[in-house]
Amino acid sequence: MKTIHQIMLSPLRLGVRPASCCLLFAALLSGPAVVRAEMIVSLFTGKTIDQNADVRVRQPGGTDLTIHDASFVGRDFQAPLYYGARLAYFPQEQRSGWGVGLEFFHAKIYLETAATRQVTGYRAGLPVAAAEPVANTITAFNNSHGLNFLTADVLYRWFLAERGKTFLGRVQPYVGAGIGVALPHVESTVGGVAFNEYQLAGPGFQALAGLNFELSRHWSLFTEYKCSLAILNETIPGGSIQLVPLIHHFVTGLSFHF
Repeated sequence: MKTIHQIMLSPLRLGVRPASCCLLFAALLSGPAVVRAEMIVSLFTGKTIDQNADVRVRQPGGTDLTIHDASFVGRDFQAPLYYGARLAYFPQEQRSGWGVGLEFFHAKIYLETAATRQVTGYRAGLPVAAAEPVANTITAFNNSHGLNFLTADVLYRWFLAERGKTFLGRVQPYVGAGIGVALPHVESTVGGVAFNEYQLAGPGFQALAGLNFELSRHWSLFTEYKCSLAILNETIPGGSIQLVPLIHHFVTGLSFHF
């Protein structure tokens, strides 16, 4: 039977130095570095600018009209207010990199029916090609309880310096893009018939770029520009209103990190 002295000398006979054993033992104790992930909950509000878009109205009896270059307003600071929320996940807390998110935002559009626009197509089977008030075709149309978007996002953020150590370490620019669905609350009066209903009206898309500033370990402020696009086919009694609104969003908000 080997003595304790012989056991202790065995690594030396095998050519293993005591210092190497200590380093190996320390490495086994420490194990691989733990990579922390990060979840972020964000709430925001802001202002939108709506680009003009063609609006197509289709109804039975031979009506198929396109109102060209129709204009919209957002009325973001009138109830119900513009708002949004995002839940984001980044696999690495301390490094620049990719993340994913789930986002909902509540924009609004109001068709300016008092405006005069070029209208083409057919009304009750008769051809139309003239400039006329939008109200000749649509008395009222809006998504005031929301041209709502629900999107799945891909995000990328940068750390300009070691996080939280300097002013630059608190600043994180980011970009992203999302795809999902548009969920408008359709409110219309066409041909004297009023109608309102929440609908799943088509696909929705967004692209965004922003700047996040950390106030503390868990809280940050951010400002962001986003551009959204929806391909809408909204149902009205006996027909449909089709449009592709492009909306510019300028938002600011508060985030909680955990």
